[in-house]
Amino acid sequence: MSSYLNHFTLLLKKLGIVFIIFSLCRILFYLFNSHHFTDVSFSLFFYGIRFDLVAISFLFFPLIILHLIPFSFRNFKWYHNLLDICFYSANTLAIILNLIDVAYFDFTLKRTTADFFGMVGTGDDFFKLLPHYIIDFWYDYVLLVGLIILSWLLHKKLCNPNTHFHPFVKKDYIIHSVILITFSGITVLGMRGGIQYKPINIVNAGQYTHSQNIAIVLNTPFTIIKTLFIDNIETVNYFPEENIENIYTPKTTINGNGQFKDKNVVLIILESFTKEYVGGFNNGEGYTPFIDSLLTESYVFTNAYANAQRSIEALPSILTGLPQLMATPYVLSNYSGNKLNGLPETLKKEGYNTSFYHGGANGTMGFNGFVGVAGIDDYYGLNEYKNKDKDFDGLWGIFDEPYLQYYATELVKKQQPFFSTIFTVSSHHPYTIPKEYIGKFPKGNLPLHETVGYTDYALKEFFKTAQKMPWYSNTIFVFTADHSTQSNSPKYETRLGRYAIPMFIYDPTGNIKGVNHNLFQHIDISPTVLDLVGVKSEIISFGNNAFDDSEKFVIQYINGTYQITAEDNFLIFDGNTTTGFYHLSNDSLLQNNFSEQVITEHHLIDKNRLEIKLKAIIQQYNNRLINNQLSK
Repeated sequence: MSSYLNHFTLLLKKLGIVFIIFSLCRILFYLFNSHHFTDVSFSLFFYGIRFDLVAISFLFFPLIILHLIPFSFRNFKWYHNLLDICFYSANTLAIILNLIDVAYFDFTLKRTTADFFGMVGTGDDFFKLLPHYIIDFWYDYVLLVGLIILSWLLHKKLCNPNTHFHPFVKKDYIIHSVILITFSGITVLGMRGGIQYKPINIVNAGQYTHSQNIAIVLNTPFTIIKTLFIDNIETVNYFPEENIENIYTPKTTINGNGQFKDKNVVLIILESFTKEYVGGFNNGEGYTPFIDSLLTESYVFTNAYANAQRSIEALPSILTGLPQLMATPYVLSNYSGNKLNGLPETLKKEGYNTSFYHGGANGTMGFNGFVGVAGIDDYYGLNEYKNKDKDFDGLWGIFDEPYLQYYATELVKKQQPFFSTIFTVSSHHPYTIPKEYIGKFPKGNLPLHETVGYTDYALKEFFKTAQKMPWYSNTIFVFTADHSTQSNSPKYETRLGRYAIPMFIYDPTGNIKGVNHNLFQHIDISPTVLDLVGVKSEIISFGNNAFDDSEKFVIQYINGTYQITAEDNFLIFDGNTTTGFYHLSNDSLLQNNFSEQVITEHHLIDKNRLEIKLKAIIQQYNNRLINNQLSK
């Protein structure tokens, strides 16, 4: 009997070590990112074990089978060496995956999913930046070595095998086979996360805590495994197809008044510019004196939000009115070849020259391919910049100041009217600025604050040059950010606040000025700009025209759940049920979840109305993506 128990006990000890390592990784994840979470209880670390079980069952399934196969050669020393290799390989992989988000979560505010590897394989930015990541996040590598050593010490102390050869008889084969079948069945249940009807998924973490703390319950191997083979979205039928258009439709009619007909449009996308960094939105407290001065002469959206948390996800929203409502970025998905009714595509039909400028490496994040799909004729990246040896930041792309100067002179070459987008790069990790400007801008208390000040200065110099150009007075400038990032303020760290971005329109002639307090989002840019320049057309866009009387809303997707904001209400939906419902005017930090309470009839009406709208948007989004119905 000792022979039967030896391998089984040895396996349980090894799996016990793995559970300890996963728990330590969760604790480290929390310690390094604690400022993003509120009302954290010890129970979250306990609930997380269920999600650890799923990841461990997948990662260590080969080890489990090798330990329990019913053959006597398992007692040979060479076989135990093989088991050790299998254990250490899976364990090291698990540690590496878990430690990704110890550092990376601060930028994405969600657990890493499988699309991370797609982004790594898109362009060569990751490999160029890897040495700098090692320097900046040195502590992650120290933790990696420490956890591997701890695993080795525990394994060495607790998992000493019995290598005494014991030949099998018929009885041994039967008993060992029963053990193998039984434990394999238990492992399959572990992969499912229990005996419930469906295997647990990312959204199930929401049943243990409020949305702000979901990432603590999860682990990164789990989120990667659960999204590894999920690229396709599923057809949704919340409502009959014959009724869906009456509930919500992305068919948008543009009846522009022609106020800015034939005006050039320059779209400036600022890398990682959280609204918090702009003083004009925060009682003068910020790092952008030039942008602050522009805001006083612009049409400003004070309640603007991104539709995603990464650059690769933001571009489709900004250029084509398509929000990011699935786990895989649209650019990397199976649907990236769909025909879209984008802002540049529509303007091109109106006779506009279209171009896109980005100082990063050609091909980074698939930008060069996507902008073509969106209707942009000319893409300009690092390869097209003649002085790259002089102005390259050494890691990411061309410094913003020289690139914006280059951009100002490039626009002289464009036939008017033109639509042109420039995407800045300097306010991106690793946050480098030219040596001659070190010490010129406030460093603030986050690493990127200094680069935000540098980009703001680069914009100031750009406008000094642009004012001398023949195209300038015939141009409107649309400013936004691709996404938000690190924050110091609780109101910008909530599930909604983390998407807050600056958004405004500047017209040098002063014909559009004012303040708009309505909700605004990236996907609203297309219909709004088309209206401004007098386009009369029907397009497919999930956004709203800021100047019409449609109900304004904001929608996002994160960690397998959807969220929508409309009027004073904020709702979180997991695809089946509403898990969060908040009133923003008296609960800006999202601490009072009405979905967990008995609510008044008035609140219930608001909740049901918003849930219906969100379901209709999801249904239109999924089904139109699947059926390639995103254009007229």
